[in-house]
Amino acid sequence: MNAITIDANFVKKDLYKSKAVAKLSHYAEGELFYDVELSTGTYRFPISTVETDYIEPHADDEGGDEREITILSEDLGATPFFVEMKGSDLNRWIAMAIKAEKFMKISL
Repeated sequence: MNAITIDANFVKKDLYKSKAVAKLSHYAEGELFYDVELSTGTYRFPISTVETDYIEPHADDEGGDEREITILSEDLGATPFFVEMKGSDLNRWIAMAIKAEKFMKISL
């Protein structure tokens, strides 16, 4: 699957016009993957649920290496995520996926 060039405004308009439902495909490595059908095909995009942060070691830690911690993504806020939901409710994350070139066309 390759990322395609698609305009976020086109996707937003298409979702509001079609009232398409986004369906949860799977969860892997800290990301929810949703599929959504647009007039140009079916697309998959991730929503990150975790963030990795590096913290300095405590003064008492031996070795002095930074430690990696994983925390829930602040971007999620209080948003509920369901197996099926209106695609337009996910426009924020769709736009982020498009910008990051992670909005993938999976079928015609």
